[in-house]
Amino acid sequence: MEIIKQRVNSGGVSDEGEVGVGDDAAVMRFDAGHIVLTADAMVDGVHFLSESMSWHDMGWKCIVSNQSDIAAMGAIPEHAVLTLAIPATTRVGDLDKLLSGVIGALDEFGGKLVGGDTVSSDNIILSVALTGRLCDSGRTLTRDAARPGQLVAVTGPLGGSAGGLTVLEQRCTDSARCTNDDIIERLLNAHFRPSPRVDLAAAMVESGVKCAMDVSDGLLIDLERICSASGVDAVIYADRVPVDPDLVSQFPDRALELALTGGEDYELVYVGDAEAIGKVNEAQPESVASDFGVIGEIVPRKNGKGEVTVLDDNGTPIEFDAKGWDHFAR
Repeated sequence: MEIIKQRVNSGGVSDEGEVGVGDDAAVMRFDAGHIVLTADAMVDGVHFLSESMSWHDMGWKCIVSNQSDIAAMGAIPEHAVLTLAIPATTRVGDLDKLLSGVIGALDEFGGKLVGGDTVSSDNIILSVALTGRLCDSGRTLTRDAARPGQLVAVTGPLGGSAGGLTVLEQRCTDSARCTNDDIIERLLNAHFRPSPRVDLAAAMVESGVKCAMDVSDGLLIDLERICSASGVDAVIYADRVPVDPDLVSQFPDRALELALTGGEDYELVYVGDAEAIGKVNEAQPESVASDFGVIGEIVPRKNGKGEVTVLDDNGTPIEFDAKGWDHFAR
């Protein structure tokens, strides 16, 4: 569409020989070395509800989910390709708002839009492919590098996005839960406009961390995937999990569960020794405590698959109905 070409630098070229939006394909210049590549899709009714989410936030979130994957590999976002499947009746103003979200996220967290496709669809589907550049050539953060004796840490508070989703699902029908508009607004913002931790990717690589993953489907299920890939188990101490304070205020009875099983916070869960985690913390904002984020440890595997056990203050295991989001779980 012409509006997309106009919004993305009029299809201009950044470097000599490059071709941007407006041609059959983009042509980008790459330095010698590895290219990180990820793709993610958002489907109306599955990943979001269009009647409760603005077009700007749709665009923002479809980019952020990919930027988070790039950061989890120890890389910086570079080039994005966006496919839009939208109803033929979509207004130009709504498309412009979506592009504002896309470009806004790229401007803030890295990368540029270089191409894509638009098709007519009864349902809204946003699909992004994003390339990245390793912070240190040849050094990646992977899921299969966790080892017994290492610590498990996260980069920020968890559960804010799940809290925002819970607010949407309840529609504020319970007046007792909707007395603080500021808290509601922050939880909704955490759900609609999350921030990927691209800012910590380089610090993780430089610290010697080798294992990381972004928290997109829920901490427990994502950490279980690390354990499965690494051939280990993990133990999480409930009292060490950093829970979003607004989530605690709004949903005190469910805060821990939502922090552990809710997704789309786009913080990073990572594994390393105390020294490495300390170096990552040095790259955090000054307001973050020096021992922030250590929530558990990696232990030898006991059974046939990687397991994550959550212990309360007394060392008693805590069970949850679900571990996180699984598209294909029955």
